[in-house]
Amino acid sequence: MTTSVKHNYTVKESSRVKNVRLKLSLREGLTVVIPTGFDRDRIPGLLEKKKRWLEKATERIETQRKFFEPEPPGLLPERLSLRSIGEEWSVDYRPTQQECVSAVERPGRRLLVFGDTDNIDACKNALRRWLNRKTHEHLEPWLVRLASENSFALRRVLVKSQRTRWASCSRNGAISLNLKLLFAPEELVRYILIHELCHTVHLNHSPRFWACLRRHDPDYANKDDRLRTAWRNIPAWLDVDKMCEKV
Repeated sequence: MTTSVKHNYTVKESSRVKNVRLKLSLREGLTVVIPTGFDRDRIPGLLEKKKRWLEKATERIETQRKFFEPEPPGLLPERLSLRSIGEEWSVDYRPTQQECVSAVERPGRRLLVFGDTDNIDACKNALRRWLNRKTHEHLEPWLVRLASENSFALRRVLVKSQRTRWASCSRNGAISLNLKLLFAPEELVRYILIHELCHTVHLNHSPRFWACLRRHDPDYANKDDRLRTAWRNIPAWLDVDKMCEKV
């Protein structure tokens, strides 16, 4: 552990990164990811430059710590509240001889997770795969319908489990949806979908983009402000506790 003026941090080298990245986690604290061969003596200076981001991120992490105290991040869920589609699911875990872990739906909105259920990570992955399918099943058609109703050209829809974005739009008009959107309130999810559809026309946050968004959602500013705390709807086991910053 290396110490800077105000922060303890762990350094990790990676051949996959070209720039220094800061990662702040509820459980792991501050991690500085550096390219292979990067001069570590430069790190304190970089942290000083990112002082404002670190202060805001630390404040948010501490707020999350208080919020998640009743629900430790490592525990598996017994219920899944999918607010955006108005569904509440109970989750049962059944150990079997099957090495892999799977999740199947049962009548009455019960989700059965079976296999090596002592493997927490495998159970989480099975739940993520199920959430991925639910996102394709419900949010993808919703996005396609909004695009058609508002005359947007939607090229492709992808579903991911992103850490720092609710959704994103590529230069070729493909929109990626975060499966965590399932846990957000319906009205905020609609705003996010419209927000990304506007990016298919304006791939920036220029005045033209905001004008486009205002036409399709006059209350966009209020919803954008509410997004700052919408992470509270996401269960802790989905690891919402990390924030990243590129240096």
